[in-house]
Amino acid sequence: MNAKPSLISELRRRNVFRVALTYAVVAWLLIEIAAVILPTLGAPEWLITTFVVLLAIGFAVALFISWAFEMTPEGLKRTQDLSPDEVLPYWSRRKFATFIIGTAVIAFGLSAYQLLIPRPIVRVSNTGANSLQQQPDATSSAEDTSNASSTERMLRELDEHWSKAAATKDVDLTIAFYSDDAIVLPPNAASAETKETIRNIWKDLLETPGLVIRWEPARVQLARSGETAWVNGTYKLTMNDPSGKPVEDHGKYLEVWEKQADGKWKCRADMWNTDLPVSEPASAEKK
Repeated sequence: MNAKPSLISELRRRNVFRVALTYAVVAWLLIEIAAVILPTLGAPEWLITTFVVLLAIGFAVALFISWAFEMTPEGLKRTQDLSPDEVLPYWSRRKFATFIIGTAVIAFGLSAYQLLIPRPIVRVSNTGANSLQQQPDATSSAEDTSNASSTERMLRELDEHWSKAAATKDVDLTIAFYSDDAIVLPPNAASAETKETIRNIWKDLLETPGLVIRWEPARVQLARSGETAWVNGTYKLTMNDPSGKPVEDHGKYLEVWEKQADGKWKCRADMWNTDLPVSEPASAEKK
């Protein structure tokens, strides 16, 4: 009485293992080809996901066919219907190994190509809007919002550093926050449109006896271009009047900042005025 063959031996006899290995390697190659070609054609990412799912379903179908059927010169036949002496096409181990290794090498090469060669990042500048049109989507909107928030936070910190620089009464450090073409509009005085006149305004202010000055940004608004922004806030200062008595002042200010050619931000326009009534003696010299 013949012993019943084990499951492993039956799987080997029906070439299930070979079919599984062949299918897995070929599917890997197809996935790598799709991952390289589809993005260049502008295909959506869900298309690759759908392709992988279909290959997974096909794997189960291939295993079932290899178990239930055999390929004969006359086509597919049910394994149980084959006669013991029927001759079946058969790949030698050498040919099978050559095919598997060759396919795997190609798939591995494509996988390595995607890992080692970075995908180009398309950046759309304001000046290049006419040469490249890009439809807005949720991702680009989120990135734009994140970039704007980062710039606004940076400008707020920059304005706070400016206030601390003025508190040290260092004239050169204070006026370094202005651009070369800046304009300053102080209250009750002519506008200053050169670095020298701007320097004189700050020099006179910082040399005032008893001066204590600071300001704080309240709002930062970035322009759509991303190259210009305005900052407004409040200032407080204390100085001695001619009799030596401390006089306090407080008010508001508005600054216009521009991104320079070197990527740094500088104040292009600066103006401020006091909140105190005209009837009260107050000198709103600066924020």
